Formats: sequence, structure tokens, C-alpha cells
Amino acid sequence: MGLSTNCWKYLVLTFNVLFAMSAVVLFAASGFLLYRLFIYRHFLGVNVEYPAILLIMMAIITCSIAWIGWRTAKSMHQIHIIITGILIVIVVVIEFSCFVWAMVVWDNMEIDITTNMQSYFKQMIENTDNNNVDSIRWDRLHVRFECCGVGGPKDYASTGHVPFSCCGQGPLDALQKPYAADCSEMFQRGCGKLLHEYAKEQLLLVSLTALSASILQSTGIFCTFFLASAIRDRRRASLRASTSVRESTFAAPDDSLLATPTAPAPTLPKY
Repeated sequence: MGLSTNCWKYLVLTFNVLFAMSAVVLFAASGFLLYRLFIYRHFLGVNVEYPAILLIMMAIITCSIAWIGWRTAKSMHQIHIIITGILIVIVVVIEFSCFVWAMVVWDNMEIDITTNMQSYFKQMIENTDNNNVDSIRWDRLHVRFECCGVGGPKDYASTGHVPFSCCGQGPLDALQKPYAADCSEMFQRGCGKLLHEYAKEQLLLVSLTALSASILQSTGIFCTFFLASAIRDRRRASLRASTSVRESTFAAPDDSLLATPTAPAPTLPKY
């Protein structure tokens, strides 16, 4: 039984090392995906970023739980190991919930993105300053995705001119020549659909990251609770062994003290 307990102990210690490493990978992956969504937050809205933000928080919490798990596995305290296992269960459940949340947002984000982009586009059109921050953001979006407006160049019909960025030039060029009515190769597709596909791709990666983390980290649940069970079994075996020793010591009395003393052998008289 002692060998089995030691095996589970070292297995749990190994898991906690991998648990901490997975937390670092999770933090890096979710942080990278959050950045790719954050740079277009004005067009997408903040709701799209929440699953990635939750994954970053879970990565930080996972590192703390890995440290707690390492300490409890070395101390071999059953109640502490059980608490650690419960914490791992909570982490896995939240990460799986993050996967479900990201998929729900992924499936329903088209209307939200379109509404948010139209509102932001209207705000940019109402600002007459061509060099304002909003106009530069739209210029960068046009150049990055090779698109124009939300649904196409026709969105600028109310202004009477099309931004120079719809011809594939960068924001710095737009500062010198903000509009080009004679552009021969103007982008005809709108940015709404392209940005929607971009956001869906990032959210899909977020959901897959959350699902992978929950599946891999769930292995620690079994290892932790098996270790707690092995400690319990070893403790019970130790109690049974000590009880049997005490019973064997006091169960059989020493009958030699109760035996009838034998008479001494007769001796010849001395003269």
C-alpha cells in the first residue's frame, strides 16, 4: 500500500508541474488572442473579448492552484489534497464554461458586430475632421482588410467622397491626400463581413484553447482524488495493523504464573 501511495504522490507532483506549465501556455495563448480582438474593439465591441479575458484570469488562478497542489502533495495531508482536487474541478468547469460561452458568442456575433460597426461608422461620418482618431482607425481597417466602409463604398454616398484608404493607401498617405475621387482600383467589398469572419476565427481559437485546457487539466482530478484515497487506505491499514498488535499482546495471558507449583523432589536426610 505504501508503494501505491508513493506512486500516486509522485504522479500528482508531476501533474502539478504540468498544470503550472499549461497555465503559462494558456496565459500566452489567451493573451495573444485577446490582443488580436482588442485592436479592433471599436468595431467589434467589448462583448467579444470577454471569453478571452476570462481565460487569462483562469490562467493566473491555475498557477496558484498548481503551487497549492505541489505543497499539499508533499505534505500528504488528505483533507488538503481533497480541497486541491475540488479547486481543480472548479477550474476545469469554468474553462469548459468559457468554451461554451465563446461558442455562443461565436454563433450570435454577426448582428452585434454589424450594429456596432454601423454606429461607429455614423459617429465617424458626423465628425467633419478628416484627421480625427476615428477616421484614422477606419483608414487602417480599410488597408488591413482591403475593404471600404461597412457594406462597401456606397456607405460614403452621403459625404460625396470616398476616403483615400479605400484605394489601398495607408493612413499617413491619407493625411496628405485624404480623398481620391478618381481612384481606379477602389475596394468594392465592405469591412463588415470581413471583420465578422476575422472575429469568428479568433473566437473559435479561444473556444478551442478553453476546451483543450479543460480536457488536459481534468486528468489532475483523478490523480488527486486517487492520492487522497491511497492515503486513506494506508491510514486504515496502519490502524488495523496497530490494533491487531495490541490485541495479540493482551489477548493471550501468561498461564505460567497460574500453574500449580510442583513439590520439590524428596531428598535423603542428612546425618
